[in-house]
Amino acid sequence: MAQFFFTEKGYLKLKEEIERLDKLLKNDIAREIGTAAAHGDLKENGEYHAAKEKQVHTANRLRSLQERFTGANVVRRDELLPEESVTFGKRVKIRDMNSGRERECTILGDGEADPEKGIIAYNSPLASALIGHVKGEQVDVQLPAGQRKYEILACEFSEDFRE
Repeated sequence: MAQFFFTEKGYLKLKEEIERLDKLLKNDIAREIGTAAAHGDLKENGEYHAAKEKQVHTANRLRSLQERFTGANVVRRDELLPEESVTFGKRVKIRDMNSGRERECTILGDGEADPEKGIIAYNSPLASALIGHVKGEQVDVQLPAGQRKYEILACEFSEDFRE
């Protein structure tokens, strides 16, 4: 079974999403299918086919989330040692050694990743390369766009792990 790592907040969010989708599937979509089926001929019933497609999509999404939930491991702050190293649950400020551009990213589970907000998965190429290094170190990273070198400028626990 695959393992998935979450913060407590991410784990609870996953649980809520599973409950929401389960309710949607059992209540709302089932009702939509029943209402559409009551309109008669199912072969020519676009409303029925749309509801059935929604049911399949929602069931697939629910199964995927349930798999993550089954393999979920909630990571606690005291497990993230050494404290000065880049690990899961840390916000890291880095500088691209080629362009001089600085950026911040938070390393969390792949179910919590949101690149638009600077949250990257621990198993992404960037996070995988940074993990285990400390402030001041330079790290070579193989990204899809090519080889890059970053300097770690700062590393601290994300707000999910602050005391």
